Amino acid sequence: AKAKKMPQLKTFFRKLKYFYNHPVVLDKYPKIQSITSSNTKEFLKKDDVKLESRHLSLLNFDELYFELERFKRERSWYNLNISKHGIYKLLSDKTWYTLFLPTAFLNPSDFDAILMLQHTALELIKNFCEKYYNLNKRKFLEPRLEIRELTSDDDNIPLNNSCYQLFVDSNEKQLISDIRKIKTELEQNKNHLIKAGDIKACRFGIHLFNPLLHLCKGSKITITPVALNESEFQFVTDLKQWIDNNISLIEKENMELFLLRNFSRGKGVGFFEAGNFHPDFILWMLIGKKQYITFLEPHGLIYEGIAGEKILFHERIKIIENRLSDKNVVLNSFILSWTAYKQLFKWGISKEELEENHILFMTDDRDGYIEKLFTKLKTDTLRALAT
Repeated sequence: AKAKKMPQLKTFFRKLKYFYNHPVVLDKYPKIQSITSSNTKEFLKKDDVKLESRHLSLLNFDELYFELERFKRERSWYNLNISKHGIYKLLSDKTWYTLFLPTAFLNPSDFDAILMLQHTALELIKNFCEKYYNLNKRKFLEPRLEIRELTSDDDNIPLNNSCYQLFVDSNEKQLISDIRKIKTELEQNKNHLIKAGDIKACRFGIHLFNPLLHLCKGSKITITPVALNESEFQFVTDLKQWIDNNISLIEKENMELFLLRNFSRGKGVGFFEAGNFHPDFILWMLIGKKQYITFLEPHGLIYEGIAGEKILFHERIKIIENRLSDKNVVLNSFILSWTAYKQLFKWGISKEELEENHILFMTDDRDGYIEKLFTKLKTDTLRALAT
């Protein structure tokens, strides 16, 4: 039995080389901010630590094993093999993860501190298993990817009789009045941003579901399908404003634009290449026979790392594009950062470099990030037309 297991372990640890450059990142710090006398927010420097052999000696590996087996069954990963020996070998290797944890917690003085180390080790291994499983699934799926037309019966396409349903307590007279006001103005085909109390609505001609709605945080109104959150609604209104200001350019380029809000896991377009990432929006730009499909994610980056799967997806999607071998299809991905650049100083990368890596800043560059998005798409278009 030992002779059979050894080759499997060697194969497993050869695959760990991927994680040296794409580590699992676990941040155990709470949302701690220090407020300086000038009222500017400064994020505390975080300790980057590793688990040593003395920490492993305190762990309950039986419990880790059974928790991972439970975790595996919940996700139906029946072909993922786990052993206590493999867990120990993995935690003994310090190269596959980045752990942000106050150094003081590495010197446990009571049972609660040891329990915290146990939970930390479990989180690390769970995150590793998910990333490792998706890595292998990606290697299986990528060679089998193909392009298919989106048909009218696809779950992403709303039915002709699709409509929003808004639910509110019958005692909320003002909210009911706001809903009726929004409904009346939409029926009048008003083309501007409509506001009434907690509700905002945007009639957006190129979106496949119209209008798009947003609720203020904490609103007592419930909407199905789910309303856009603040960053998503901001992107849609900014995109609408850019289109309204550039109609002549769009017509001159013979450009057609379509925006689709992507569904989440289960129905939407997702990518195992980025940890089962489901971008919030898909923007189609058609110029002649070529179509430029851009995946967009309005997203906060406080808890992301520069090596995060979503961040690096703009590179991975080009590999997918090459494998599709269709010169009429150009794929791109962008993160639209809801987090201001000054809050990402820990990355040690200039704003210009981040923009080159398809991270655009919605709050810092409110009037310019959509223009930068289309400039980058145009550059990609010219490159594609030259091939």
